Amino acid sequence: MQIEVIDLDKRVHKVELRVNNEPASWLYINDFTIRIGSQEVLLGGIGGVYTKKEHRMKGYASKVMRHAISWMKERSYALSGLFGISHFYHRYGYAVFMGEHRLSILAKNAEDAKCHHVVEEFNEEDEEQRKAIVRIYNENNVTRSGTVVRKEDEWKGFRKGISWEHKPIAYIVKEGDEIVGYFARERWQFGDTMSIAEIGAKDNDYRVFESIVAYLVKQAIEERFAYLEFYLPADHEFTDFALRYGYYLRSDYPKVANGMARIIDLRELFTKITPELERRLKAHNSNYSAVLNMNTDIGSVTLKVSGEVVEVFEERRTGYEVRINQDALTQLVLGYRSVRDIAHGYAKIDPEALPLLNILFPKGIPYVWRPDRW
Repeated sequence: MQIEVIDLDKRVHKVELRVNNEPASWLYINDFTIRIGSQEVLLGGIGGVYTKKEHRMKGYASKVMRHAISWMKERSYALSGLFGISHFYHRYGYAVFMGEHRLSILAKNAEDAKCHHVVEEFNEEDEEQRKAIVRIYNENNVTRSGTVVRKEDEWKGFRKGISWEHKPIAYIVKEGDEIVGYFARERWQFGDTMSIAEIGAKDNDYRVFESIVAYLVKQAIEERFAYLEFYLPADHEFTDFALRYGYYLRSDYPKVANGMARIIDLRELFTKITPELERRLKAHNSNYSAVLNMNTDIGSVTLKVSGEVVEVFEERRTGYEVRINQDALTQLVLGYRSVRDIAHGYAKIDPEALPLLNILFPKGIPYVWRPDRW
């Protein structure tokens, strides 16, 4: 039995376990750059985990998973993430880092929406259209933890919508010659609901949102859909705009399934997000002078806070003690859970450190948009 990592291209790596020189179990590591607040970190996205039927129940998938984690550690990945089945990946240190949110509008309640713009089908072969969507997307998600960073010279369009089975139908919204918004809806749909996998508007302009709704309502009536269902973070600007139509907002937070992540390299992670921690301190006019010793089951890292400046050290220093497993720290760093929640049963924290930790790690709504999932 042997395990090998095969580079399929510069961003995709196959971890393959062989028995008698034949592939028996494997997975893929997809390199993504994601945000933690305003900062970008390297995440290894785990996908395509599979074991041949004749080799199941032998622990091969576990060997492949552990090898993948070790391989990423050797290469200083900050995080790893996946979208997984229930009650499996937590044994490898992965913890839920995001919820699923759906906003449903009864189409007839939005029939008075007005279209202020020209709406055209997106042409993914058009470089300028692709770049415009990337700019709007990155602007809209500039500080949202979990979002994948799209690059103008690399993004080739929507790989998927809500389903893996087909690409969505995407549209651009134009004001004159300028693209000011976009949205992507499922291509093949059944039932009474039209699903929208992603939406974006320059400056989160409500006029653009209204044009999108007006266009979708017209399509819904023509195609006999009763509801428009938007997949988006629960605190997205669109949720404020859409109140005028009334809506049903559902948020699902699984215990150990779906969007999950774990820390791979503590020092690399905190070094990369230091500017974001400093941004948060500055926003609170911080005058703290403190040392936080973050002790986890995968190692330790020390944060020295001096006013609005953060320094990262590997060695322990005299200061406050924070004892926390990496899975809970992952949730804290990504903003999925609050300091207060984590402190109640998931960590041992010097009480005097809590106000500072609340500033450094505020709760938010981390999210990966459906078309970016792996």
